[in-house]
Amino acid sequence: MQFDPLVLAGAAFAGGGIGFISGLFGIGGGFLLVPVLNIVLRIPIQFAVGSGVCQVLGPVTTSLLARRVGRDSLQLPLTVAGGLFTGVFSGVQLFQLAEHQGQIVLWGAPVPLADVVVLSVYFLLLLSVGLFAVWEARRELIGRPVRRGWIVRWPIPPFGQFSQFDPPRVSIPILAWFGLVVGFLAGLLGTSGGLILIPGLIYLLGMKMHRAAVSSLLIVWMTAAQATLVHAWHGHVDLPLVAALLFGGTLGARFGAELGQRVGGRQLRSAFGWMVLCAAVIIAARLLWLVTSGTTQA
Repeated sequence: MQFDPLVLAGAAFAGGGIGFISGLFGIGGGFLLVPVLNIVLRIPIQFAVGSGVCQVLGPVTTSLLARRVGRDSLQLPLTVAGGLFTGVFSGVQLFQLAEHQGQIVLWGAPVPLADVVVLSVYFLLLLSVGLFAVWEARRELIGRPVRRGWIVRWPIPPFGQFSQFDPPRVSIPILAWFGLVVGFLAGLLGTSGGLILIPGLIYLLGMKMHRAAVSSLLIVWMTAAQATLVHAWHGHVDLPLVAALLFGGTLGARFGAELGQRVGGRQLRSAFGWMVLCAAVIIAARLLWLVTSGTTQA
């Protein structure tokens, strides 16, 4: 699909904003990319999803090349690899089914099923993560931090020893199912899965993030690489669009990282939560507009 130069310029600007958010909060802002491309720039949802996940490979690959990948860093990614690959494939297949279904009628209005599925899941995900981020920041403010690693204590054999977790003895089936969920959302939504990967590893599994940065990057790279390949197979990746996103994202991340070093961690988490909640409201408004207007264009 050929996009107008103005659309590509808008995509570069959007990529810059997403990159700024990524550098500022220290977490990938790719979860905002698909809604921005689809809602603001009116890029069809299939290209927003496919190109969005493809552009993740650029900054993640750069980050990995700048770090030393040791044998210990490979243990966790290889453990969750099966779940990741199965989840990505399942997410893309669900997206394909929704796309092939075409339109459905909701409250008397014909709407594209793929748009409804992707935006609805985005809304629920962003609403949950945003509320949790705001709640967690307020708990820390009053001196009652959120308990971490409660899932890691579930006694489901077999177990493995992972130095990144506290305690280090972790159920392998739990890690596999966690990878399945991350991969499924990445394949369906066109993200690297980082929005739930990082909070999930920290709060659900008790990961020591300062010791597991490389492992997390490897998981994101594996997820984004497979999702890119599958979406490219279905023709959902537009390289000029990806290039525009990468160009803007590279510049934005630099400025965001510099500003993020001057702001306190709790302030950033609270601001991040409110930003995610605002994004959820915008997506909800888009879904309401789709239903009430009866439009067939995303």
